[in-house]
Amino acid sequence: MTLSRWLFAVVAACFAIASLPAHAQTTLKMNIAIAQNSHYGVAIDTFAREVEKRTGGRYKIQNFYSGALGAERESIEALQLGTLDLTMTSTGPVPNFVPDVAILDIPFLFRDYAQARAVLDGPIGQEMLQKFDAKGIHGLAWGENGFRNMTNSKHPVIVPEDLKGLKMRTMENPVHIQAYRAFGIIPTPMAFTEVFTALQQGTVDGQENPLSVITSAKLAPAFTLGLTGGQ
Repeated sequence: MTLSRWLFAVVAACFAIASLPAHAQTTLKMNIAIAQNSHYGVAIDTFAREVEKRTGGRYKIQNFYSGALGAERESIEALQLGTLDLTMTSTGPVPNFVPDVAILDIPFLFRDYAQARAVLDGPIGQEMLQKFDAKGIHGLAWGENGFRNMTNSKHPVIVPEDLKGLKMRTMENPVHIQAYRAFGIIPTPMAFTEVFTALQQGTVDGQENPLSVITSAKLAPAFTLGLTGGQ
C-alpha cells in the first residue's frame, strides 16, 4: 500500500431503541451525510427493508440522505440527545465521542481488506463496539468504507513529496490531522457537507475520501485525481 489507509463506517443506534414497544409500528429516523446513490445509501436502504421485513412491519426506518438532518458529528450528537435514532458514519468524528476508535485511523494500520475485516469482525472489533454504550450510543456493526484516495486542483500526487503545501480538507479527526501534517499537507478539517463549496471557492486545494464517496459525490471530474494508493 502507498498512502491510502482503511476507514470503517460504524452503524450506531440510540441506546434506548431496545426498550421501544414492539406491539405497534414504530418509525425510526436514520441519517447519513452523503447521497442516496452512494454505498452508504445502498446499505441503509437495504437495512431499512430488512428491519421492516424481519420484524413483520413492527419497525419502519425512515432514511434521510446528504446530511438532511445534519453532518456526521451532528448526527452522533443527535443520537446522544435522542432526537435521532440511527446513523451510519465514518470513523472520522467518532473519536470525539469514543476515543478508543481513534486507533483505527492510524495510517498503514491494516495490511489489506482481509486483515481489516478479520480484526473488526473479531474479538477486537466487537470489544470496541461495546465501548459505545457508556456514551449513550449502541454500536451495531462495522461496515466497509474503503481505502482513501486524494483529489486536488493543483497537480497529480504520485509520491509523498507531491503532498507538501497542499491545502486538503480532512475529517474532524485528530489522528488524520496529525498524520497529514506529517506528510506536509495543510489540513483543513470540516464536515463533508461543506466540502463541495470549499472546493469551488478555493478554500481548500483538494480532499481525500474512498473512491466510492468521490464518485457518488461527483468530486473526481473537477479535480486532478492524485492516486495515493490502491489494491
